[in-house]
Amino acid sequence: MSGTTLRALPDTWPGLTRLPGHPAAHMGGGAAARLGDALALLGADRVLVVHGRTSYLRSGADRSVAALSERHTVEHFDGVRPNPGIGQIRAGIDAVRRFAPHAVVGIGGGSSLDVAKAIAVLAAQRHDAEECLRHPEAVTERRECALVLLPTTAGSGSEMTRFATVYIDGRKHSLDLDQARADLVLVDTGLTASLPLGDSVSSGLDALSQAIESYWSVAAGDTSRELALAALDRLVPALARAADTGSFADPAIRLGTAHGASLAGAAIDLTRTTAAHALSYDLTARLGLAHGTAVALHLPWLLERHAAVGVADCRHPQGAAAVRDAVAVIEDTTRTLAGRSVRQLVEQLLTRAGQPARIEDLALTAEHWRGPMTEALTSGRAANNPCALTEADVLHLLG
Repeated sequence: MSGTTLRALPDTWPGLTRLPGHPAAHMGGGAAARLGDALALLGADRVLVVHGRTSYLRSGADRSVAALSERHTVEHFDGVRPNPGIGQIRAGIDAVRRFAPHAVVGIGGGSSLDVAKAIAVLAAQRHDAEECLRHPEAVTERRECALVLLPTTAGSGSEMTRFATVYIDGRKHSLDLDQARADLVLVDTGLTASLPLGDSVSSGLDALSQAIESYWSVAAGDTSRELALAALDRLVPALARAADTGSFADPAIRLGTAHGASLAGAAIDLTRTTAAHALSYDLTARLGLAHGTAVALHLPWLLERHAAVGVADCRHPQGAAAVRDAVAVIEDTTRTLAGRSVRQLVEQLLTRAGQPARIEDLALTAEHWRGPMTEALTSGRAANNPCALTEADVLHLLG
Protein backbone atom coordinates (compact mmCIF):
# COMPACT_ATOMS: atom_id res chain seq x y z
CA MET A 1 0.00 0.00 0.00
CA SER A 2 2.59 2.59 1.02
CA GLY A 3 5.30 1.41 -1.33
CA THR A 4 8.08 2.63 0.95
CA THR A 5 10.36 1.08 3.52
CA LEU A 6 9.72 2.65 6.90
CA ARG A 7 12.55 3.15 9.32
CA ALA A 8 12.63 2.58 13.06
CA LEU A 9 13.02 5.53 15.39
CA PRO A 10 16.60 5.56 16.68
CA ASP A 11 17.19 4.87 20.38
CA THR A 12 19.37 7.96 20.46
CA TRP A 13 16.44 10.29 19.75
CA PRO A 14 16.53 12.72 22.73
CA GLY A 15 13.98 12.16 25.46
CA LEU A 16 12.81 8.78 24.20
CA THR A 17 11.58 6.26 26.79
CA ARG A 18 11.29 2.59 25.96
CA LEU A 19 9.38 0.23 28.23
CA PRO A 20 10.05 -3.39 27.20
CA GLY A 21 7.26 -4.64 24.94
CA HIS A 22 5.61 -1.22 24.66
CA PRO A 23 5.77 1.68 22.22
CA ALA A 24 8.66 4.13 22.26
CA ALA A 25 7.38 7.25 24.04
CA HIS A 26 8.35 10.86 24.52
CA MET A 27 6.57 12.50 27.47
CA GLY A 28 6.44 16.09 28.59
CA GLY A 29 5.47 19.60 27.61
CA GLY A 30 6.18 20.36 23.97
CA ALA A 31 6.28 16.71 22.86
CA ALA A 32 3.72 17.35 20.12
CA ALA A 33 6.05 19.85 18.46
CA ARG A 34 8.41 16.96 17.72
CA LEU A 35 5.86 15.18 15.51
CA GLY A 36 7.37 16.44 12.24
CA ASP A 37 10.89 15.41 13.19
CA ALA A 38 9.67 11.99 14.26
CA LEU A 39 7.83 11.40 10.99
CA ALA A 40 10.91 12.43 9.04
CA LEU A 41 13.03 9.96 11.00
CA LEU A 42 10.43 7.25 10.33
CA GLY A 43 10.61 8.01 6.60
CA ALA A 44 6.92 8.93 6.48
CA ASP A 45 6.18 11.55 3.82
CA ARG A 46 2.43 10.90 3.43
CA VAL A 47 0.51 11.29 6.69
CA LEU A 48 -3.13 10.54 7.52
CA VAL A 49 -4.19 12.33 10.71
CA VAL A 50 -7.08 10.67 12.56
CA HIS A 51 -9.06 12.73 15.06
CA GLY A 52 -12.44 13.99 16.19
CA ARG A 53 -13.46 17.60 16.04
CA THR A 54 -13.80 19.13 19.49
CA SER A 55 -10.71 17.92 21.35
CA TYR A 56 -8.47 18.27 18.30
CA LEU A 57 -9.09 22.02 18.08
CA ARG A 58 -9.51 22.63 21.80
CA SER A 59 -6.21 20.97 22.68
CA GLY A 60 -4.17 22.94 20.15
CA ALA A 61 -3.05 19.77 18.39
CA ASP A 62 -4.12 21.36 15.11
CA ARG A 63 -1.16 23.74 15.32
CA SER A 64 1.34 20.88 15.42
CA VAL A 65 -0.35 19.22 12.46
CA ALA A 66 -0.45 22.48 10.47
CA ALA A 67 3.34 22.64 10.72
CA LEU A 68 3.61 19.24 9.02
CA SER A 69 2.48 20.56 5.66
CA GLU A 70 5.89 22.16 5.06
CA ARG A 71 7.57 18.74 4.80
CA HIS A 72 4.76 16.21 4.43
CA THR A 73 1.63 15.52 2.41
CA VAL A 74 -1.17 15.51 4.98
CA GLU A 75 -4.78 14.36 4.84
CA HIS A 76 -7.34 14.16 7.64
CA PHE A 77 -9.85 11.56 8.74
CA ASP A 78 -11.88 13.63 11.18
CA GLY A 79 -15.00 11.52 11.48
CA VAL A 80 -14.22 9.98 14.88
CA ARG A 81 -17.05 9.94 17.41
CA PRO A 82 -17.09 8.43 20.93
CA ASN A 83 -17.45 4.66 21.18
CA PRO A 84 -16.65 4.08 17.48
CA GLY A 85 -18.80 1.70 15.52
CA ILE A 86 -17.97 -0.49 12.58
CA GLY A 87 -19.20 2.19 10.15
CA GLN A 88 -16.50 4.61 11.34
CA ILE A 89 -13.87 1.91 10.98
CA ARG A 90 -14.92 1.08 7.42
CA ALA A 91 -14.85 4.76 6.47
CA GLY A 92 -11.38 5.08 7.95
CA ILE A 93 -10.17 1.99 6.13
CA ASP A 94 -11.42 3.49 2.87
CA ALA A 95 -9.43 6.66 3.64
CA VAL A 96 -6.26 4.66 4.29
CA ARG A 97 -6.61 2.62 1.11
CA ARG A 98 -7.36 5.66 -1.01
CA PHE A 99 -4.59 7.90 0.36
CA ALA A 100 -1.97 5.16 0.99
CA PRO A 101 -0.22 6.96 3.89
CA HIS A 102 3.25 6.14 5.12
CA ALA A 103 2.02 6.93 8.64
CA VAL A 104 -1.29 7.10 10.47
CA VAL A 105 -1.24 9.66 13.29
CA GLY A 106 -4.01 9.34 15.89
CA ILE A 107 -4.75 12.40 18.01
CA GLY A 108 -7.41 12.59 20.72
CA GLY A 109 -8.97 10.56 23.49
CA GLY A 110 -9.33 6.81 23.60
CA SER A 111 -11.83 6.64 20.73
CA SER A 112 -9.60 8.53 18.29
CA LEU A 113 -6.57 6.48 19.22
CA ASP A 114 -8.54 3.24 18.92
CA VAL A 115 -9.80 4.22 15.45
CA ALA A 116 -6.27 5.08 14.32
CA LYS A 117 -4.97 1.71 15.51
CA ALA A 118 -7.86 -0.23 14.02
CA ILE A 119 -7.77 1.33 10.55
CA ALA A 120 -3.97 1.18 10.31
CA VAL A 121 -4.11 -2.57 10.94
CA LEU A 122 -7.35 -3.51 9.18
CA ALA A 123 -6.69 -1.57 5.97
CA ALA A 124 -3.99 -4.11 5.13
CA GLN A 125 -6.26 -7.15 5.58
CA ARG A 126 -7.88 -9.24 2.86
CA HIS A 127 -10.97 -9.89 5.00
CA ASP A 128 -13.72 -7.44 5.94
CA ALA A 129 -13.22 -5.35 9.09
CA GLU A 130 -16.19 -6.91 10.88
CA GLU A 131 -14.94 -10.42 10.21
CA CYS A 132 -11.50 -9.45 11.54
CA LEU A 133 -13.03 -8.03 14.72
CA ARG A 134 -15.25 -11.03 15.30
CA HIS A 135 -12.60 -13.57 14.31
CA PRO A 136 -9.02 -12.47 15.13
CA GLU A 137 -7.57 -15.31 13.07
CA ALA A 138 -8.80 -13.46 9.98
CA VAL A 139 -6.07 -10.86 10.56
CA THR A 140 -3.26 -12.35 8.48
CA GLU A 141 -1.45 -9.37 6.94
CA ARG A 142 1.05 -7.02 8.54
CA ARG A 143 0.36 -3.33 9.01
CA GLU A 144 1.97 -1.40 6.14
CA CYS A 145 2.20 2.09 7.65
CA ALA A 146 3.79 3.59 10.72
CA LEU A 147 1.52 4.38 13.67
CA VAL A 148 2.03 7.43 15.88
CA LEU A 149 -0.34 8.37 18.73
CA LEU A 150 -0.83 11.64 20.63
CA PRO A 151 -3.36 11.52 23.51
CA THR A 152 -5.30 14.69 24.35
CA THR A 153 -6.71 13.21 27.56
CA ALA A 154 -4.95 11.65 30.53
CA GLY A 155 -6.96 8.52 31.13
CA SER A 156 -7.52 5.81 28.54
CA GLY A 157 -3.89 4.77 28.22
CA SER A 158 -4.81 3.58 24.71
CA GLU A 159 -1.59 5.07 23.38
CA MET A 160 0.36 2.30 25.17
CA THR A 161 -1.84 -0.72 24.45
CA ARG A 162 -2.13 -3.29 21.70
CA PHE A 163 -5.92 -3.27 21.58
CA ALA A 164 -8.69 -1.08 20.17
CA THR A 165 -12.40 -1.09 20.98
CA VAL A 166 -15.05 -1.10 18.24
CA TYR A 167 -18.83 -1.52 18.64
CA ILE A 168 -20.83 -3.76 16.30
CA ASP A 169 -24.62 -3.72 16.75
CA GLY A 170 -24.14 -2.17 20.17
CA ARG A 171 -21.76 -4.88 21.35
CA LYS A 172 -18.15 -4.22 22.22
CA HIS A 173 -15.42 -5.98 20.24
CA SER A 174 -11.67 -5.63 20.72
CA LEU A 175 -8.86 -5.75 18.22
CA ASP A 176 -6.04 -7.27 20.27
CA LEU A 177 -2.82 -7.65 18.29
CA ASP A 178 0.86 -6.83 18.62
CA GLN A 179 0.77 -4.83 15.41
CA ALA A 180 -1.85 -2.49 16.91
CA ARG A 181 0.89 -1.11 19.19
CA ALA A 182 2.14 2.30 18.12
CA ASP A 183 5.63 2.85 16.78
CA LEU A 184 5.82 6.12 18.70
CA VAL A 185 3.77 7.85 21.39
CA LEU A 186 4.01 11.59 22.07
CA VAL A 187 2.48 12.51 25.44
CA ASP A 188 2.29 16.30 25.59
CA THR A 189 0.79 17.62 28.82
CA GLY A 190 -0.04 20.85 27.02
CA LEU A 191 -2.66 19.00 24.97
CA THR A 192 -4.71 18.33 28.13
CA ALA A 193 -4.62 21.92 29.45
CA SER A 194 -8.00 22.93 28.01
CA LEU A 195 -9.83 19.73 28.96
CA PRO A 196 -13.01 20.60 30.95
CA LEU A 197 -13.11 19.61 34.62
CA GLY A 198 -15.66 16.84 34.13
CA ASP A 199 -13.64 15.25 31.34
CA SER A 200 -10.42 15.59 33.36
CA VAL A 201 -12.02 13.86 36.36
CA SER A 202 -13.48 11.03 34.29
CA SER A 203 -10.20 10.51 32.42
CA GLY A 204 -8.14 10.55 35.60
CA LEU A 205 -10.44 8.06 37.30
CA ASP A 206 -10.26 5.76 34.29
CA ALA A 207 -6.47 5.72 34.65
CA LEU A 208 -6.73 5.15 38.41
CA SER A 209 -9.12 2.26 37.83
CA GLN A 210 -6.83 0.69 35.24
CA ALA A 211 -3.84 0.81 37.57
CA ILE A 212 -5.84 -0.76 40.42
CA GLU A 213 -7.45 -3.42 38.25
CA SER A 214 -4.14 -4.35 36.67
CA TYR A 215 -2.57 -4.74 40.11
CA TRP A 216 -5.18 -7.21 41.36
CA SER A 217 -5.76 -9.00 38.04
CA VAL A 218 -5.36 -12.77 37.94
CA ALA A 219 -2.92 -12.17 35.06
CA ALA A 220 -0.69 -9.81 37.06
CA GLY A 221 3.03 -10.51 37.19
CA ASP A 222 6.08 -8.71 38.52
CA THR A 223 6.38 -6.37 35.53
CA SER A 224 2.70 -5.39 35.40
CA ARG A 225 2.54 -4.83 39.16
CA GLU A 226 5.60 -2.62 38.96
CA LEU A 227 3.96 -0.58 36.18
CA ALA A 228 0.67 -0.37 38.09
CA LEU A 229 2.37 0.89 41.26
CA ALA A 230 4.41 3.39 39.25
CA ALA A 231 1.12 4.62 37.76
CA LEU A 232 -0.42 4.99 41.23
CA ASP A 233 2.67 6.86 42.44
CA ARG A 234 2.02 9.51 39.79
CA LEU A 235 -1.77 9.47 39.63
CA VAL A 236 -2.76 9.50 43.29
CA PRO A 237 -0.98 12.69 44.41
CA ALA A 238 -2.08 14.51 41.25
CA LEU A 239 -5.71 13.43 41.61
CA ALA A 240 -5.71 14.29 45.32
CA ARG A 241 -4.45 17.79 44.53
CA ALA A 242 -7.15 18.16 41.87
CA ALA A 243 -9.79 17.00 44.36
CA ASP A 244 -8.58 19.57 46.89
CA THR A 245 -8.44 22.49 44.45
CA GLY A 246 -11.25 21.58 42.08
CA SER A 247 -8.94 22.13 39.11
CA PHE A 248 -6.46 20.35 36.84
CA ALA A 249 -4.86 23.63 35.77
CA ASP A 250 -1.63 23.08 37.72
CA PRO A 251 1.00 21.77 35.24
CA ALA A 252 2.22 19.35 37.93
CA ILE A 253 -1.25 17.81 38.10
CA ARG A 254 -1.41 17.44 34.33
CA LEU A 255 2.08 15.91 34.27
CA GLY A 256 1.22 13.41 37.00
CA THR A 257 -2.05 12.32 35.39
CA ALA A 258 -0.56 12.12 31.87
CA HIS A 259 2.41 10.02 32.93
CA GLY A 260 0.28 7.92 35.26
CA ALA A 261 -2.28 7.23 32.55
CA SER A 262 0.38 6.01 30.12
CA LEU A 263 1.90 3.75 32.78
CA ALA A 264 -1.55 2.38 33.64
CA GLY A 265 -2.12 1.74 29.95
CA ALA A 266 1.16 -0.17 29.78
CA ALA A 267 0.06 -2.21 32.80
CA ILE A 268 -3.34 -3.22 31.41
CA ASP A 269 -1.70 -4.01 28.09
CA LEU A 270 -0.13 -6.91 29.99
CA THR A 271 -3.06 -7.90 32.21
CA ARG A 272 -6.29 -6.46 30.76
CA THR A 273 -8.95 -4.94 33.02
CA THR A 274 -11.36 -6.71 35.38
CA ALA A 275 -14.88 -6.49 36.82
CA ALA A 276 -14.98 -2.71 37.33
CA HIS A 277 -14.68 -2.27 33.58
CA ALA A 278 -16.97 -5.21 32.77
CA LEU A 279 -19.77 -3.74 34.89
CA SER A 280 -19.24 -0.19 33.68
CA TYR A 281 -20.25 -0.50 30.05
CA ASP A 282 -23.98 -0.75 30.69
CA LEU A 283 -23.91 2.35 32.89
CA THR A 284 -22.42 4.25 29.96
CA ALA A 285 -24.77 2.73 27.37
CA ARG A 286 -27.99 3.19 29.36
CA LEU A 287 -27.33 6.25 31.50
CA GLY A 288 -24.83 8.11 29.36
CA LEU A 289 -22.22 8.24 32.12
CA ALA A 290 -18.68 9.01 31.02
CA HIS A 291 -16.62 5.83 30.83
CA GLY A 292 -14.17 6.74 33.62
CA THR A 293 -17.03 7.77 35.90
CA ALA A 294 -18.89 4.52 35.30
CA VAL A 295 -15.79 2.44 36.05
CA ALA A 296 -14.82 4.41 39.16
CA LEU A 297 -18.29 4.04 40.67
CA HIS A 298 -17.60 0.30 40.93
CA LEU A 299 -14.13 0.61 42.49
CA PRO A 300 -15.07 1.22 46.16
CA TRP A 301 -17.42 -1.71 46.57
CA LEU A 302 -15.10 -4.01 44.64
CA LEU A 303 -12.20 -3.07 46.92
CA GLU A 304 -14.37 -3.99 49.91
CA ARG A 305 -15.54 -7.21 48.26
CA HIS A 306 -12.00 -8.26 47.38
CA ALA A 307 -10.80 -7.49 50.89
CA ALA A 308 -13.25 -10.16 52.10
CA VAL A 309 -12.43 -12.80 49.47
CA GLY A 310 -12.15 -16.35 50.74
CA VAL A 311 -10.88 -19.66 49.41
CA ALA A 312 -14.24 -20.62 47.88
CA ASP A 313 -14.66 -17.51 45.71
CA CYS A 314 -11.02 -16.73 44.91
CA ARG A 315 -9.83 -16.91 41.31
CA HIS A 316 -6.32 -15.60 41.86
CA PRO A 317 -3.58 -18.17 41.20
CA GLN A 318 -1.70 -17.01 44.30
CA GLY A 319 -4.69 -17.48 46.58
CA ALA A 320 -7.09 -15.40 48.66
CA ALA A 321 -4.37 -13.99 50.92
CA ALA A 322 -2.63 -12.51 47.86
CA VAL A 323 -5.86 -10.76 46.83
CA ARG A 324 -6.34 -9.31 50.31
CA ASP A 325 -2.69 -8.21 50.30
CA ALA A 326 -3.19 -6.51 46.93
CA VAL A 327 -6.14 -4.54 48.30
CA ALA A 328 -4.05 -3.54 51.33
CA VAL A 329 -1.21 -2.32 49.09
CA ILE A 330 -3.63 -0.28 46.97
CA GLU A 331 -5.31 1.32 49.98
CA ASP A 332 -2.04 1.90 51.87
CA THR A 333 -0.50 3.51 48.80
CA THR A 334 -3.50 5.79 48.34
CA ARG A 335 -3.62 6.80 52.01
CA THR A 336 0.12 7.48 52.05
CA LEU A 337 0.12 9.57 48.88
CA ALA A 338 -3.29 11.24 49.22
CA GLY A 339 -4.15 11.10 52.91
CA ARG A 340 -7.46 9.41 52.15
CA SER A 341 -8.94 6.11 50.98
CA VAL A 342 -9.71 5.17 47.41
CA ARG A 343 -13.43 5.59 48.15
CA GLN A 344 -12.88 9.08 49.55
CA LEU A 345 -10.70 10.11 46.61
CA VAL A 346 -13.22 8.83 44.06
CA GLU A 347 -16.18 10.47 45.78
CA GLN A 348 -14.40 13.81 46.18
CA LEU A 349 -13.41 13.96 42.54
CA LEU A 350 -16.86 13.01 41.27
CA THR A 351 -18.48 15.55 43.58
CA ARG A 352 -16.13 18.25 42.28
CA ALA A 353 -17.23 17.40 38.75
CA GLY A 354 -20.92 17.45 39.61
CA GLN A 355 -21.27 13.75 38.82
CA PRO A 356 -22.88 10.94 40.86
CA ALA A 357 -20.41 10.18 43.66
CA ARG A 358 -21.71 6.75 44.73
CA ILE A 359 -23.23 3.96 42.72
CA GLU A 360 -26.17 4.02 45.13
CA ASP A 361 -26.93 7.54 43.86
CA LEU A 362 -27.97 6.09 40.50
CA ALA A 363 -31.11 4.48 42.00
CA LEU A 364 -30.77 1.41 39.79
CA THR A 365 -33.39 -1.33 39.83
CA ALA A 366 -33.07 -5.09 39.63
CA GLU A 367 -34.79 -4.97 36.24
CA HIS A 368 -32.10 -2.59 35.02
CA TRP A 369 -29.31 -4.86 36.17
CA ARG A 370 -30.32 -8.42 35.42
CA GLY A 371 -29.69 -8.78 31.69
CA PRO A 372 -26.57 -6.60 31.41
CA MET A 373 -25.26 -7.93 34.72
CA THR A 374 -25.40 -11.53 33.53
CA GLU A 375 -23.46 -10.62 30.40
CA ALA A 376 -20.90 -8.60 32.38
CA LEU A 377 -20.33 -11.34 34.96
CA THR A 378 -19.66 -13.94 32.26
CA SER A 379 -17.29 -11.73 30.24
CA GLY A 380 -13.56 -12.14 29.82
CA ARG A 381 -12.97 -9.11 32.04
CA ALA A 382 -14.97 -10.70 34.85
CA ALA A 383 -12.97 -13.90 34.44
CA ASN A 384 -9.85 -11.76 34.89
CA ASN A 385 -11.17 -10.57 38.27
CA PRO A 386 -9.48 -12.07 41.36
CA CYS A 387 -12.82 -12.77 43.03
CA ALA A 388 -15.72 -14.70 41.49
CA LEU A 389 -18.70 -12.32 41.57
CA THR A 390 -22.36 -13.34 41.62
CA GLU A 391 -25.64 -11.58 40.93
CA ALA A 392 -26.10 -11.28 44.67
CA ASP A 393 -22.89 -9.22 44.92
CA VAL A 394 -24.23 -6.72 42.41
CA LEU A 395 -27.86 -6.69 43.54
CA HIS A 396 -26.60 -5.93 47.05
CA LEU A 397 -25.86 -2.44 45.72
CA LEU A 398 -29.60 -1.84 45.39
CA GLY A 399 -29.98 -1.94 49.15
